[in-house]
Amino acid sequence: MASSEQVKKFITEIAPLAQKAFLELGKIHPSICIGMACVESAYGTAGSCKYHSYLGQKVGTGKTATKYWNGSYFTSKTKEEYTVGVHTVINKAAFRAYPSMELCVFNYYELLNTNLYKRVTKTQYRAQMQQIKDCGYMTSSTEVNSVLNIIAKYNLTQYDLENSGSTVANPYQVPTVTLKKGSKGSSVKWLQYEINRILGLTLVIDGSFGNNTLAAVLKIQEKFNLEQDGKVGPLTRKAITEYQ
Repeated sequence: MASSEQVKKFITEIAPLAQKAFLELGKIHPSICIGMACVESAYGTAGSCKYHSYLGQKVGTGKTATKYWNGSYFTSKTKEEYTVGVHTVINKAAFRAYPSMELCVFNYYELLNTNLYKRVTKTQYRAQMQQIKDCGYMTSSTEVNSVLNIIAKYNLTQYDLENSGSTVANPYQVPTVTLKKGSKGSSVKWLQYEINRILGLTLVIDGSFGNNTLAAVLKIQEKFNLEQDGKVGPLTRKAITEYQ
């Protein structure tokens, strides 16, 4: 059983990764991802964690959701509840293994954005958790309630970026170079995150400085009474970072 310190450490470690994956891939509330990881990995204390398997993704066909998974796997005994109250022991179930917690979390989001989970919608977290179960992510008849109880106990909805009043730090590093149309990479993701935070927009955080990002930068510069040149240099960057 995980100690209170282990629980706190695990949530602190996985929460920003769930937020980052949500920003890039969308749909699944970070609170759901965190709560499921708490259950599936026993707050990071389960044996599967040595393979950085925190969310119980199975290998399946091995052909679905492979951008963040390199094909590595391990086998482990597990129990499946195909019929409520009846547990079937699987001696060698194949689970996906990862080189890091981040890739595990991103693969989880990648998987839940495939057609296998098209019935999972952008709804409130309680309904979303049930939809994940209905699509077959897990067979346990108790996991939905277990996850929801953990979300409530540890106030995990505080990590859901769409919540009004959420105060979550930008997970991307502040750039040190001027950004302009055509720029790409994590620096642009930082900018797009800040645009959404300041202007209340829903730009896709894809790391590509295109026309939509340019239009938003012009609005930012207008808001802060800066030269509207569409470039994010030292002055625009300073105004963004100091805005509360």
